[in-house]
Amino acid sequence: MERALGTLARLPSTRLACATQTYSTTARSHSAYVGGIAATGKHNVRCLLPVQKLAGTLDQISIEDFRSKAFVPEIPIHITAAHACSQVSPVLPAASKWFELQSSYTNSNATMRPARGYLSAFGTTTLPYETTIERGTDDLEAICQALSFGGEENQRSSLEAFMYDFAEQTNQIHGQGIDARHTFQFCRFNAPLNLFLEAFGSRNAEAPQIRSLYIAQAQIADLPKQLQDDLPTPEVVKKVGRGDIYDTSIWMGIPPTYTPLHKDPNPNLFVQIAGRKIARLYKPSIGSAIFRNVQTRIGGSSSSSFRGLEMMQGLEVKILEEAVWGSSGSIDGYEVEVNPGDALFIPKGWWHSIKSLNQGTREVNASVNWWFR
Repeated sequence: MERALGTLARLPSTRLACATQTYSTTARSHSAYVGGIAATGKHNVRCLLPVQKLAGTLDQISIEDFRSKAFVPEIPIHITAAHACSQVSPVLPAASKWFELQSSYTNSNATMRPARGYLSAFGTTTLPYETTIERGTDDLEAICQALSFGGEENQRSSLEAFMYDFAEQTNQIHGQGIDARHTFQFCRFNAPLNLFLEAFGSRNAEAPQIRSLYIAQAQIADLPKQLQDDLPTPEVVKKVGRGDIYDTSIWMGIPPTYTPLHKDPNPNLFVQIAGRKIARLYKPSIGSAIFRNVQTRIGGSSSSSFRGLEMMQGLEVKILEEAVWGSSGSIDGYEVEVNPGDALFIPKGWWHSIKSLNQGTREVNASVNWWFR
């Protein structure tokens, strides 16, 4: 804690949204959690149905087929093709420009990592991050050192406000007699892209490793023009409906990454550009029943349409996870794995939860999505 405070003393202040979580169960490795969720990489398939497929890549499929099979009837569809990862670059140049296969000092097997040579030119771009800090580890120090090492003094974001809040919260928890080893803190903050690059390949050999980091719902419109051009809007988004695009976001992180059960107010085209994810989807009536049941159990009333803090912390996130991914969860849903180059259409009002695969690896996981009509 003192080392982290020393690092932060040299950095300007910033605001973060944080929440402390405690667990009375046997302590598990930090890599098995994201936002307090157990992420084992094992999924109870039960009687979940597969999502219907549309063969081809985004630039190959028939817009009329997509309209008649998915958009108009409001049915999820999985757009996929064999060896899609080698064909996605003409559609989304980011797939080949932002990421590259690299080997590490500790692992000779090549994994997909951010392409520092290309992305470092945009290293000072400020992005929204999420992380989970475990007390008694080097998690916070790892982020502080990466921030300190990853940019010029006047370009760095600070975790100072979070540091003091975290210290105060954990002291209160300890005072209540709860074992602090089971305390995780979910946190949101803004920091430069350099932090992400350092997390995957720090130039500081003595720095501790960042184990939890997610660029979550970063708007494409806020990126530098060159990076925006690497993520052109697919023709199907522009032509299948009215052509109205309400928002676009990128999602990049170190597995495990996780988005709890929620619904979107507009149709969603979700495209995987690096790594793999698994999604579970529910019809509006089924998803609403699951969500109401969870809210009844916790006595809550949180919004179901946003990635709010209340959905990423405490009792709600644990019960939501069990309802969707646990052995006692609903079976009236759909499941699909999306690989690089794949796209998933999620109709308006359909409930969904998404997890990364390859949990606990240092391979980058990245997605982009468009909300449109």
